[in-house]
Amino acid sequence: MRLKLFPKFLIVMSLAALVPLSLLGYRLINLGQLGVKTAMLELHLGMADNIASAWRADIDRIHSKVIFLRDTVGRMDWETRQAVLSSFVDSSPEILEVSLISGQGAEVMKVFSPAKGAEDPLRNYSKDPGFRSAMGSKSRHISISTGTAEMVFFYPLGSAAAMRVSADLAYFTESSGIRRIGETGYAFVVGPGGVPLALPAELRPSAAEVPSWEIVRAATAAPAAGSMEYRDPAGEEQIGAYSPIHELGAAAVVRQSRGEAFEYAIFMKDQAVYVTLFFVVLVMISAYLLSRQLSKPVIELTRVAEYVASGDFSRTVEIDTRDELKDLGETFNKMTRQLKTYSDMQVDRIIREQKNTEAVLFSTEDGILMADRDGVLQLVNRKARSVLGLPEGELLGRRLLDSIPDEGVRGTVGEVMASAEPGFFRELDLSTATSHTVYRCTATTIRDPKKRADLGLLVALHDITLDKELARIKDEFLHSITHDLRNPMGAVKGFVEFLLKGIPGPINEGQRKMLVSIDRAAFRLLGMINNILDAAKMEAGKMELSLSPVRLGETARRVVELMESLGQRKRIKFAVEAPPDLVVSADPGLMERIFTNLVGNAIKFTPEDGTITLRVSSDGREVRGEVEDTGDGIPQEYLGRIFEKFEQVKGQKAGGTGLGLTICKNVAAAHLGRIWAESEPGKGAKFIFTFPADLRKDETGAVKAGGDGSGTSGGGSEDKGG
Repeated sequence: MRLKLFPKFLIVMSLAALVPLSLLGYRLINLGQLGVKTAMLELHLGMADNIASAWRADIDRIHSKVIFLRDTVGRMDWETRQAVLSSFVDSSPEILEVSLISGQGAEVMKVFSPAKGAEDPLRNYSKDPGFRSAMGSKSRHISISTGTAEMVFFYPLGSAAAMRVSADLAYFTESSGIRRIGETGYAFVVGPGGVPLALPAELRPSAAEVPSWEIVRAATAAPAAGSMEYRDPAGEEQIGAYSPIHELGAAAVVRQSRGEAFEYAIFMKDQAVYVTLFFVVLVMISAYLLSRQLSKPVIELTRVAEYVASGDFSRTVEIDTRDELKDLGETFNKMTRQLKTYSDMQVDRIIREQKNTEAVLFSTEDGILMADRDGVLQLVNRKARSVLGLPEGELLGRRLLDSIPDEGVRGTVGEVMASAEPGFFRELDLSTATSHTVYRCTATTIRDPKKRADLGLLVALHDITLDKELARIKDEFLHSITHDLRNPMGAVKGFVEFLLKGIPGPINEGQRKMLVSIDRAAFRLLGMINNILDAAKMEAGKMELSLSPVRLGETARRVVELMESLGQRKRIKFAVEAPPDLVVSADPGLMERIFTNLVGNAIKFTPEDGTITLRVSSDGREVRGEVEDTGDGIPQEYLGRIFEKFEQVKGQKAGGTGLGLTICKNVAAAHLGRIWAESEPGKGAKFIFTFPADLRKDETGAVKAGGDGSGTSGGGSEDKGG
């Protein structure tokens, strides 16, 4: 997706300002909240610790009084003890009751505070856990009586008595700061199991729920002071703190709703958000104005540049920003004026060069066309118009193939333009009843030498009528000469054979060697003559196929037996890979001829101790034959040319006329098949031919494939690439 300059400027500048601003605001808000949260938790923890400290201080004060009383009473008689205990209770408003207990747990003396009300009878504390603990450990024991709201102290008096002191829990509540905090907070004390010991008046209706509170459970189980955040059973967020009172197994607890406790933090957060949003809006407005100021001159430059690119040099840029952008606009206007001057000079030069080019193109006798990669005409000369029959009028900008009226000519030109093979060409036969004209059609890629880019195709039409006529005359002359030479060469070979057999008379060994050399030369020359005549006969379509069942594997083996002696001097090994029961419909003589030519060709180019392998196979629809050697291979540029007449690979001097592979191509074509070569340099070559497996002749004698309604087709070679 293409993003324009103005929104791009706006986005970049906004992000550059907003991201740091947002991160800073977020960080400051978090730090503020964290500070307030920490302060509130520390405040609650301090309150809980103060309450616990007050309870511990009151317990220590009572303990000091009781110790003094215990030491004093132990040295007095019975009546004096009564008076001292009464005086102690009267002077200690927090004390509700003091009693002396025998070693068996029975009270022997008891003094009441007026605040306690009616006197209780003497009791037996032998089974009381506090009494038993104090007597057993010989130390103080403190417990809470929630039923009577008293704190009970047991002190041992030697080994045979104890003192019991009960204190009013209300005294501890009033002196330790048990109270309500704000609208939702409370400070209170709980005993073992979370049982409330001291609650503010507002919390007393909910006393039964206090032991189930999460902070109460945490406080009674914690060994030290702490704070926490949690949700109550109603789902409301709470914060709190606690401090243990180890002497009682109790704890002081402070609890408050999170919303109320952090009200100031929330207020700070809201204010920070408002301030951040204000600056965000301010930054957006500033970014918009600045982006507008920066992008407007650039957009103006782009608009005028489009006119300049289209050839209109009359436009100028007007920028009044009083900065470097204004200098850029003035430089652009100066450049535009110079471009206009240069353009005027170039137009004159181009017109002059175009006229010279047109003069050259329209004077040549070859047809020249130039088209881009889409086949659209860019240039066409007079000769090309005439040869291709192009209509009169303006053709530039039209597709070349759409402008050619003749379907055959259009197909040939299209094939040449579509081919990427180097040196590819097609002959365009425009002969009529009264004249014979042939053109060679080629296409060459036009490349920009500086940019190294393809600009299109240059199609050339060269008149080769005279070349074709000279080739025809040469072939006729060659065929005539070779035909006249075959009979004398046959006679020479026959007389040599008579001499070798000794019919005219005996010959010595030296004469025999010379006659054998003459016989070999005559045989070779006769083979060349036969090849030339056979190639001419095949090209003229005068070779008749005699189709019959052929065991192609036996044919390949027979050829190897006949040619094996030629490879003995190089110690060449031969191998045949063919199914024993493969029978095909073909001309036996021509099948033997194609194998003979391919094997003979392989022998020429296979080095000593090499291998030549013949393969025959069929898939039921197509017959495939192969001859593979271990020679030096065939260069890639020759793979498609070696089947042409008299064509041989340069640098490979193996003798011959260059017609053996041409005859193979014609034999394959006569069987409605094809032949090609595959090779890699240094890895040998493989010649492959194929033809339909079910060849037959129709009532007119034309060769057809089974089930095919068409007549004889002219096959050809195909370069498959090595």
